[in-house]
Amino acid sequence: MTVIIVWFQAQLIEARARAAEEAERGEIVEKVIIVAAAAAIAIAAMAAIAAAVDIKIAGLEL
Repeated sequence: MTVIIVWFQAQLIEARARAAEEAERGEIVEKVIIVAAAAAIAIAAMAAIAAAVDIKIAGLEL
């Protein structure tokens, strides 16, 4: 009987460890997605600023 209890406890410990590992992996993926979205927004903002500067420069008479 104690062998079954020890085996069951070992299975629970292993399952908890796997669940913790998968949760950590999910947090990392979430952070990567957020950082990629922020980078995309920053690139779009830089492109808009560059386009506005190009339009201003094109309108200047020398």
